[in-house]
Amino acid sequence: MSTDALGGLTGGNAMTLLFPILLIVIFVVLIIVPNKRKEKKFKDMLSTLRVGDNIKTIGGFYGKVISIKEDLITFECGPDKAKLVIAKGAIASVESFDEGKAPEKVEEAKKEEPKKEEPKKEETKKKK
Repeated sequence: MSTDALGGLTGGNAMTLLFPILLIVIFVVLIIVPNKRKEKKFKDMLSTLRVGDNIKTIGGFYGKVISIKEDLITFECGPDKAKLVIAKGAIASVESFDEGKAPEKVEEAKKEEPKKEEPKKEETKKKK
């Protein structure tokens, strides 16, 4: 009698069971784990939010945080400094900037720190 007649597993049946398990493992590793990391990063961003930070909302508004109360954020936006109240969950990103500097200039300064090259002594002697 063969094992097939007795109802035992053969190589083909074992692969049939192994394939769905392998798909579930791949699904978890490629989709669920990165999503949890992203959620954790977002929660950390919201927990470190403080007055004076510049934010962007999911609706596309940019502004500066002026008040934080539990789950509500009050921020000012636009040239007339209109005050808007939103939920913390409506914030898409938070950017902290140094006082008195434009946001673009701060980002560029962080990316590329100016490198001061001193002229060589020989070159300065030749110029004189």
